[in-house]
Amino acid sequence: MKSKKLRRVLVVKLSALGDVAHALPVVDYLRKTAPEATVDWVVDRRFAPLLEGNPGLCRVIPLNLKAWKREWTTGDARREAGDAVRELRNGNYDVAFDIQGNAKSGVVTRLSGAPLRYGFDTRGVREAPNLLFTNRKVALRPEDRHVSQKYLRVVAAPFDGRFDLAELRAEIATGPEDEEIAARTVRELLPGSSPVLVVHHGTTWATKRMNPAFWAGVAHALRKGYPRLGVLLSWGSAEERDEAVRIREGAGEGVELLPRLALKELAALFRRCGYLIAPDTGPLHIAAAVGARTVSVFRVTDGSRNAPCGPGHRFLQAPMPCTACLRKRCDRDAECRESIRPEDAAAAMAELMAAGG
Repeated sequence: MKSKKLRRVLVVKLSALGDVAHALPVVDYLRKTAPEATVDWVVDRRFAPLLEGNPGLCRVIPLNLKAWKREWTTGDARREAGDAVRELRNGNYDVAFDIQGNAKSGVVTRLSGAPLRYGFDTRGVREAPNLLFTNRKVALRPEDRHVSQKYLRVVAAPFDGRFDLAELRAEIATGPEDEEIAARTVRELLPGSSPVLVVHHGTTWATKRMNPAFWAGVAHALRKGYPRLGVLLSWGSAEERDEAVRIREGAGEGVELLPRLALKELAALFRRCGYLIAPDTGPLHIAAAVGARTVSVFRVTDGSRNAPCGPGHRFLQAPMPCTACLRKRCDRDAECRESIRPEDAAAAMAELMAAGG
């Protein structure tokens, strides 16, 4: 199919935070491949700020899915959901790309009314019911190892099927207020520090986390080569904040907790600082999207599939025979955590800092 026939395009990627960030190169691909097309994106409301202001998107359509499910017996929830469906229908889409592949995204894709609904085939789909809602099944190729490549494979299907992830940008738009908050935060918390590293230690999976002593050890090891190093600890919950306090206590001087920041403020801060270290978690992928250099730590997930790509990024995979097991509970969790040394993570970050000047 020629791209000129696709005037109205809908991207369906609802969640989660890191997955939405992984999918951002899709916008750049569509902008370059079908510049005449109008592109909308439907997303879970919690993650809509990641997309708002993106120059490659005409509309961001937020869905309050968690609240609708929780409050479905109320008239307000059903009315709001009905309005969202009508908004989707009014898009008059020629094509919808379901790059999530579960039952929920399949329903949204079907409700869009698009006559062409591209999605994963049986081997690539996350939940089998999704296959009921798409009518163009796209097979992944052996070279589609990284999750961003998988998304692009679906979106490239009606064009010539070719793409180069290395030539595509992920973009998160931030405004002057976001940039000013980021600048003021760094200036007030770490005056005179250079370089400044952000550590985001938290993640929803316990089996992705590292101990506070690990992150403190990274700071200690880096400070040997960078005596003016400043470290900012970001967090997203009360539990993560308590853990950040323990990291600061173990890491010594030049380590401060960030205040709670909105998504775009956090993105602006990552861009300003330029360096981040984290496990496999959403803020890691936001940092990569805004151009920060990253070191990431992978245990139960696969870094070759999920870690940021490119010369400005490094990842460490747990050297366990069962690594990338995708288990949320494991009897060998403590052993797995200890298998990655803070000195190795610090060495990887020092390499990036040296290259970044």
